[in-house]
Amino acid sequence: MLKCITFDGDASTLDALMGYFEKLDKALADVQNVLHKEQAEQTFFVKEGSRIIRVLREEILYLEGYGDYVKIHRTNGKPLLSQVSLRKFEESLSSKGFCRVHRSYIVAIAHINYIERKRIRIGSELIPISDSYLPALMKQLMLQE
Repeated sequence: MLKCITFDGDASTLDALMGYFEKLDKALADVQNVLHKEQAEQTFFVKEGSRIIRVLREEILYLEGYGDYVKIHRTNGKPLLSQVSLRKFEESLSSKGFCRVHRSYIVAIAHINYIERKRIRIGSELIPISDSYLPALMKQLMLQE
């Protein structure tokens, strides 16, 4: 139900109301900026041959390095082969739920089924864990400081 606001000659009431609306407008703009930023961070684009493909971070199971190429294994669809180094992927994904576990592998922490005998099970695949990357993985899993 809307109420009519009457102006009783007191300018301070009107100023307070205008200040409230300005704060509300700024708060809504801040929320919209945060939501837009989060949405942009959830996706990235990968060039595969002559195509540029949008990839959602949550659909990545793991990344496998092949020299100058990276094979992106996803939950849906066939793997993508990109000519971006594994190091570049590591730099952009390391703080977002991904961890490098081997010279040739980066895994999505959320898709790990289990870890046993220095191997990670993701789906039907076994991924090796190198001794040099094991402490970083344990720290990210919060099992070790």
